[in-house]
Amino acid sequence: MLLKDTLREVYHILPQSWRMGRAFHVLYREYEKRMFQTYEKRREYQMDQLQRMISYAYAHTRYYRNLLDERGISPKSIQDFSDIKKIPILTKDIVQNHLAEMVSDAIPRQQLQYVTTGGSTGKPLGLYITATVERKRLAFTWLNWSLMGYRMGDACAVLRGTVVKDGFWSYDRGENYLILSTYDLRETNISEYLARIKDFSPKFLRAYPSVLDILARYIQKHGKMLSCLSSVKGIATSSEVLTPEQKVWLEDIFQIPIFDQYGNCEQVGFLGMCPHGHYYEAMEHSYLEYLTENGNDAVGGEVGEIIGTSFINDAVPFIRYKTGDEVLLSRHPLQCDCGIHTRSIQRIEGRMGESLQTHYGNLISITALNSHSDIFDHTARIQYYQDTPGIVVLKIVRRPEYTDQDTEKIYAELNQKFKQQVDLRIEFVEEIPLTSRGKYKYLDQRLKW
Repeated sequence: MLLKDTLREVYHILPQSWRMGRAFHVLYREYEKRMFQTYEKRREYQMDQLQRMISYAYAHTRYYRNLLDERGISPKSIQDFSDIKKIPILTKDIVQNHLAEMVSDAIPRQQLQYVTTGGSTGKPLGLYITATVERKRLAFTWLNWSLMGYRMGDACAVLRGTVVKDGFWSYDRGENYLILSTYDLRETNISEYLARIKDFSPKFLRAYPSVLDILARYIQKHGKMLSCLSSVKGIATSSEVLTPEQKVWLEDIFQIPIFDQYGNCEQVGFLGMCPHGHYYEAMEHSYLEYLTENGNDAVGGEVGEIIGTSFINDAVPFIRYKTGDEVLLSRHPLQCDCGIHTRSIQRIEGRMGESLQTHYGNLISITALNSHSDIFDHTARIQYYQDTPGIVVLKIVRRPEYTDQDTEKIYAELNQKFKQQVDLRIEFVEEIPLTSRGKYKYLDQRLKW
């Protein structure tokens, strides 16, 4: 065995808390302390971070230096939250067309990590982060999980989008995760999934809401299988919308509290859920605006689109980024016994956990197909379409640089996920029409369940 392979094996044997390093723990404790400060104190921190990020972007990126100069905006003129509205909103198209100009010259090229968004908006987006950005993201994620009792290294069963090559499960020793394939989950083998979870005895479960629905319906039908989850103290959901009604129903079936969260690959906006079921803002992660369709600030009781400014990604600054995601604001600020004081979100709007049906009749969550590789880099828009069980059409609007090699890469990655349960067909189109309400559909599902 090569030395580097031996070192990798030793590294994964170490407790997770050791592997994260001292710098991470210092960062975690700082965010944890700020999380429970007064709203006014946290707003002061946000203003400091806004001024820092805007000054940093002006000094280290061509895009923001040119943009602010053209608009006659000096970073020093941002003295109040209302001042940020002087800066134009950033869209996915702008990032896609100007990414090279948005990358910070303060970050050495070898430290940049290329990542892509999942593509659920139909426009997969490439950007850069660093290892530091990833550590900060994990800090906010684990802080949210800590509210359900999670501690680094706790045993966790995961039912999300990870591909398991051999069989339906694998074990990640480094994370202490039991990884269960969502692509192979069907009525005939759910009992095997639950038995594997029982043997592993995890303290927590991570899953898409749509996958929890499948498990809950099975348990509702075969009540005795609920004992397989007796070790689970909390369930963490994300990536799909969890409706209030769905949360109540799932918690009633599982008899386990569910903690939802919202985030995105761009690291613009993070919403967690407190033990009392309220969504809160991670105010140290980013500054969020919620704008109505006419561009006004949404107030309590109104739906607003999330426009965010990230505090944690210095590799590619995102200032006033249009996420495409919407929330319904609560009429009152969050001031409950959890001790977190922020603006409160009543619910997250958007795409539910839609699914594709395979030849075998089982469902695969469309969220599980989100790709964070570069396979869609040369596409302008994509959409999945299904009108026949087991057959899926991927509609693609190509960009000029799209080639046959892109097609091969797309087939290779998606077929690895489908595992011969679905016939995938790629269709090139000139455009993908919006709905009558002007909305984009990631999945055009025509099957009648």
